[in-house]
Amino acid sequence: MAKRLDYNQIAPNGAKALGGVYGYVMRSGLPSELVDLVYLRVSQINNCAYCLHMHTRDLIRKRVKVEKLALVQAWEEGGSLFSAAERAALAWAESVTRVAETGVPDSAYR
Repeated sequence: MAKRLDYNQIAPNGAKALGGVYGYVMRSGLPSELVDLVYLRVSQINNCAYCLHMHTRDLIRKRVKVEKLALVQAWEEGGSLFSAAERAALAWAESVTRVAETGVPDSAYR
């Protein structure tokens, strides 16, 4: 993995704010595995190697099956590996992450 910018050094207040959002979401009552799956999918869309590594590592620590991790990018075809709640969260995350490309379609709100 290539050396990337150290956001904690360049923009410590921004990094702290981002960490605050992550902390807030983790305290929201949503299952932590669900949150990490969403973060992993967003990282895949954004092509962020650092984030992919971090969120994959977190999911492995939570003992998520390798088969599930391998299919996050194809979750719509993942069958019973993904619950209805996970599919809904992943669909919403993709819509919001790709908003500049696609807008958020009405079907995503359902």
